[in-house]
Amino acid sequence: MKVPRPAQGFSLIETLIYTGILIFIVVVVGSTILAFSRVYRSIIAEQHVEHAADALERILRETRNATSIDASGSTFGNDTGVLSLNTKDEDGDAVTLQFFTDAGTIRMNEDTADIGPLTATSTNVTKLLVTSITTAKSKAIRVEMTVESGTSTHYRTKTYYGTAVLRGSYISQ
Repeated sequence: MKVPRPAQGFSLIETLIYTGILIFIVVVVGSTILAFSRVYRSIIAEQHVEHAADALERILRETRNATSIDASGSTFGNDTGVLSLNTKDEDGDAVTLQFFTDAGTIRMNEDTADIGPLTATSTNVTKLLVTSITTAKSKAIRVEMTVESGTSTHYRTKTYYGTAVLRGSYISQ
């Protein structure tokens, strides 16, 4: 009588099937990780561009609160515009605020002191176009700002527009 022998391992077919299943799982997991990392980089680039809107809001807020525009210290109608505003600090002392681009960031000076960048270094401000608007009754500033962020495959760019009327420029009737 023959005694059945226990199995001594996997056959070649079984090994190929298991290897194929393992390769399929590795490919699915790897492509999922790559897709998530691409989406993450895209979201980060979009957030950096969106946060640059805070710089435009600061420029417009300071313009509204300014007493006048320092035309001699400003550069209008240029993609690398400069905006100088005459205003007062919380103590009522005269102060000059200046907004300008430097190395792709928007910076702010108060008198001669550098306040620092208003945009992150991960963004690149390619355009800061400042336009002065003067009417018979008031003065205003129009700002156009183009911001870029990201890499070649996850590149974001956005142009922001804003206009602010100097509150102190109204002429009473």
